[in-house]
Amino acid sequence: MGDLTPQDEQIIAALAARSSDLRAVLCTLARVGVAWRRREPERARAWLARLETHPFYKGGQVLFDLLEWEDFMLDGESPEPDPQQVFALVGRIAEWFGLPPPPPVTLGGLPPLEGGFYLYRDVLLGVIDLGIQPIRIGESP
Repeated sequence: MGDLTPQDEQIIAALAARSSDLRAVLCTLARVGVAWRRREPERARAWLARLETHPFYKGGQVLFDLLEWEDFMLDGESPEPDPQQVFALVGRIAEWFGLPPPPPVTLGGLPPLEGGFYLYRDVLLGVIDLGIQPIRIGESP
């Protein structure tokens, strides 16, 4: 096995940067989901109950588990939210489902991740909360 070239190192560095971006987005969405689950536990539970049998939900869960994103997300301190990246992703998801674009909201005051609760569900709740029913995170309802 030979040494890596400078171009190889550049590609590996770019992959590491994209991994950091992905982790920041996933952790932020999960924290938004935790906030919604705490604020409206019955409504969040009802959303999950309705979605659990849907193929998109199941496919997402399989990919989440296969890629071991829960371990990836919990590896170290939660990164600071990057609203631009989060809303770019949520906007693409909303567009794909034919929903209006979500208006950006404040992402301050988010609770920490809850590793004991299945993080896929929190990420999904975060996408729903930001994409379908935009709110001001960190403010009283």
